[in-house]
Amino acid sequence: MALIKRNNNQQVTIQKKANVSRDLDASKYKSYQRKTLKVDPPVYELVKTISYVTDVKMYDLVREMANIYLEKNVDVRDRENIIRMINQKGE
Repeated sequence: MALIKRNNNQQVTIQKKANVSRDLDASKYKSYQRKTLKVDPPVYELVKTISYVTDVKMYDLVREMANIYLEKNVDVRDRENIIRMINQKGE
């Protein structure tokens, strides 16, 4: 196998750059605090695929889905009760 002859003065050009920024304070919870959520396989595959396509972590996607469901599909009185129950558990 022959060596490739190239000009040593030639600079390498990079076409794409990786996103190396890290937001370490974004997560409120540690991994051991997260709970397992059991769902049917088709639902899991749907969430996993949406997560992959949108480049969002699955737990962030589920959190966003739950918040949207709460806003759009639950009436005001039930929503207030749910939020009150969650806040009481957190205290």
